[in-house]
Amino acid sequence: MLEKTFAVVDLETTGNKINKDKIIQLSITFVRNLKIVDQYNTFLSDSKNISPFIRELTNISPSMLEKAPLFQDVATEINDKLKDAIFVAHNVEFDLNFLKAAFKSIGINYQPSYKLDTVELSRIFLPQVAGYQLNIVADYLNIELSQAHRADEDALATAKILIYIIEKMLKLHSQTLIHIYHLSKNMPTNLTDLLFNILSQKDETNDHQIISYNQFYIKDSKVDHKNMPAISVDELYQAYLKAANHEYRSDQHKLVNLIYDSLVAGRFHAIEAYTGLGKSDAFLIAALSYYSIYKRQVIVSTSRKILQNQLIESSLTLLRSVALGAMPFVLLKGRKNYIDLEAFTSLLDLDDDNPEICFLKMRILVWLLETESGDLSELNLRGPEKSYYETMLIQVGQHKSHYYFKRALNNAKVVPVIVTNHYFLNDCLNNLEDIQALIIDEAHQLKSALDLKERRLFTYPNLKFFIGQVGHVSQDRLLASYIKRNPSPTNYLLEDIVLKLHGEIDHLFKYLTKKDIKKATDALDNMLKFTNLFLSTIRGTNDYQALYNQVAYFQSSIKELRHSLEFDNCTIKSHKNTHKTEVIIRTDELDSLSEALVTIPCQILLSGTLEVNGSFKHLSYWFGDSDFDTTIMNKKEIFDDIRLFIPNDITSYDIDDKSYVIDVLDYLLLYLTETNSKLIVIFSNFELLEKVYSYTEDIGLFEQIPVLKQSRGSNTEKLLNQYNQLNQCLLLGTYTFTEGVNLVSEKDKVLMLTKLPFPLPSGDSFRNFYKEDLPEAVIHFRQIAGRLKRSQDDKGILILFDNRILNKPYKNAFLKYFPEKNIIKADRASFKALLFDL
Repeated sequence: MLEKTFAVVDLETTGNKINKDKIIQLSITFVRNLKIVDQYNTFLSDSKNISPFIRELTNISPSMLEKAPLFQDVATEINDKLKDAIFVAHNVEFDLNFLKAAFKSIGINYQPSYKLDTVELSRIFLPQVAGYQLNIVADYLNIELSQAHRADEDALATAKILIYIIEKMLKLHSQTLIHIYHLSKNMPTNLTDLLFNILSQKDETNDHQIISYNQFYIKDSKVDHKNMPAISVDELYQAYLKAANHEYRSDQHKLVNLIYDSLVAGRFHAIEAYTGLGKSDAFLIAALSYYSIYKRQVIVSTSRKILQNQLIESSLTLLRSVALGAMPFVLLKGRKNYIDLEAFTSLLDLDDDNPEICFLKMRILVWLLETESGDLSELNLRGPEKSYYETMLIQVGQHKSHYYFKRALNNAKVVPVIVTNHYFLNDCLNNLEDIQALIIDEAHQLKSALDLKERRLFTYPNLKFFIGQVGHVSQDRLLASYIKRNPSPTNYLLEDIVLKLHGEIDHLFKYLTKKDIKKATDALDNMLKFTNLFLSTIRGTNDYQALYNQVAYFQSSIKELRHSLEFDNCTIKSHKNTHKTEVIIRTDELDSLSEALVTIPCQILLSGTLEVNGSFKHLSYWFGDSDFDTTIMNKKEIFDDIRLFIPNDITSYDIDDKSYVIDVLDYLLLYLTETNSKLIVIFSNFELLEKVYSYTEDIGLFEQIPVLKQSRGSNTEKLLNQYNQLNQCLLLGTYTFTEGVNLVSEKDKVLMLTKLPFPLPSGDSFRNFYKEDLPEAVIHFRQIAGRLKRSQDDKGILILFDNRILNKPYKNAFLKYFPEKNIIKADRASFKALLFDL
């Protein structure tokens, strides 16, 4: 198969409907002997009716198709070029079926002998890629894709991806490839043929870093302890400036010494340091110097994965090169965040032809040859894959052995800096000993991360899926597998219990939707009765453990939910569709965190937005009654180039008032028409977002400008990726979206907010409002405004449809950093004039 020609095809079409839409561009890149040998490209004029979205996405206009041939004029030539070649595409079913339909319409029956899909290949052999869209895979492999969604560029990039993956397969561990070969037999493409061809040509090479574990192979890795020579904080800072080729910054140097002094003295300290000061490098310099002299480790916790990666890939890597040689560092998470090899062994043993399960097995087999940490976040497990793995985790139950977590803990014992995430902080502190210092970076995100950690979500689909894994007698699931080894008349009782559990889940969510706690509790009591009967029936029988663990875990979850309902320790989010009702319960996660913190003498909270009206009182949730130092390092001119515009010619905020919705639309239309740019509008709720979106469907301008909107189930990374690809568009999102917003285009000059970002009230009193809700809103507002000012030369407008910021007692908390001349309350004409200054 490798000796054949690969024809890598990409199409641009007027839409997704095979029998209605037409091909407007067709490109083929030919690969032979793993080299690109030829390319073919043509526009097609079968349809010149191109929608605004397709025009914006592909940058193909009707005028470009004027002199292009019809498909029937070039069909024979294209068929000849594809004959005897292996058909390859990124999402092969779309391109192949579209092309087959086009051929069929003119009487040509095109049926390739072999087909391969680079989405399928990427899912298996690039297990750490964040997604499988072509631009994401290309970016991951550093393959240039300057004009995504143009067939010629896409076909070329796809060909390069194909070559990369086949070359990787040729080098891959043979026994792992044999595993994948057997698992691939149910794939819809000719992957099995490709694997057979590669295996038949492959020579076994010994890789001493690859070791056997159970039935599969993993990469061996360890961190070696190395003594770090003592270096003063000032010496390390000067060496850092020289290595990074940075100019001396007195504020950064001051921050380095503030943190270092707090570490040495063992003090609690809250520090607000303005964006752009270089906080990450500052606290790492202080922490490393502290370790070099006192040999005491520092845990650094930050808010998001992207910031962890920045610390490790940028800041720590640079500092290692300065004075530390190969001094190691560790990214540490909780036990459940590392792959459990016993659970994967059970998954591998699972006899199931489900394609998603097969994909998961193959992905993990490849990943285990690459990963040094075993961190599951590298795999980006989502949806069914995540559920299948978690099911196996439950079925193997609690056990002492955990290869990767133990390795991570052992590595953490010998490094100066341990990096973690706010969400995993409790897991780390409860598994480490003698930690003397803790630095919380991005501390404004700490409370929300801890709140999230303390919650557990119960949904209808999750409970149904869980019982679905037990299955019926006729299904290839846990119960059927158990019955094969335990033939008994009582097995019909077990199946009956499973059916009753399904029914009680239906009853539970019907009553939860109505908030009828009594009847919901009765349904839970019935489930507990049924699970007790189930467990007592199978206990002690042949090979009962996997089934037992599954049902026992379900039972413990039901007990936890019932307890929360009984003591009103939960929040019920009702939905008119009972299957979408959710219950959020509180756990005791933070109790163990509090116990761990008592033993740590130095705790430093650090952020660009931490104080509120000059006060840090809201941090009492963390420091309690303990005294703590406070420092504010501000830069008064930080928002000098950001205008805050509050319209004075709009209807008062009322999502049910048509006039208010029209006013919001009018402003965003004014911006889009005057600037020929793109815009993000942030809403306080989905209801208003949906109303504004529905109005855009009737406005002529939006036949030319694509509208993207966030929904409750949206993948914000994917949505933002679409936004960044388009030159002109409108994105409608909520405040949950803003944390991921990264304005990368010079056209991002304006953000619109429909309302101040107050959270849902967390209490009834004014004291609670000023202690918790107001600080959270102020910090969030300043973070959003800061996204318009990412470099010294940036300037922009933050438009806020909420005049409370001007007339409420708390106004100064929000407006503190905005120069008075930049706070503008005016009408549409004034707003239009402001746009010319951008």
